[in-house]
Amino acid sequence: MYTLYLDTHDKNVLVILFKDNKILKKENIESPNKHSEIVMPTIAKILEDSKLDVKDLNNIIVVNGPGSFTGERIAVTIAKTIAYTLNIPIRVIDSLKVKAINIEDDNKIISIPDRNGAFIGIFDKNNNQLEEYVYLNKSTYNDYLKSNKVYTDVDIDYEKVYEYVMKTKELNPHSIKPLYVKGISALNDK
Repeated sequence: MYTLYLDTHDKNVLVILFKDNKILKKENIESPNKHSEIVMPTIAKILEDSKLDVKDLNNIIVVNGPGSFTGERIAVTIAKTIAYTLNIPIRVIDSLKVKAINIEDDNKIISIPDRNGAFIGIFDKNNNQLEEYVYLNKSTYNDYLKSNKVYTDVDIDYEKVYEYVMKTKELNPHSIKPLYVKGISALNDK
């Protein structure tokens, strides 16, 4: 079984091809503001190097943010299109949960900083989200760091992420939406 994993939430384009639950090929390319030019050729290269066709894919996993507006739209749109066109399962995970899965702690506060502040997610030891995600501006985030243990840089075991995501529910490609900064802020205003 071949699964394509796409993540463009940050400055890098990450494309992984799994065969069953093991990484077969992985490309992690730094691409500030060039995601739209890099993702499709990277997918094509990984498939070609593996002597596969897009029709050989059995599953899609996409990271839907939070992250840059354009970056998130790219991965989500490509993943939805492939899943819909091939009529294969698609699953979603967000970038905060990707980090949480890779941390062993009873209470995990995860952050994804950007130039204006940081996204924050709080998880329990079983990776259940405990509160709605928030976005803190830079000064509020710096104050938050003074009184909380926050995980920012996390070594990611993508095979562990794959195992976690494959236990989640398959989604209808039309229901998948990116998590944007403004979307998170709007949720917090309610």
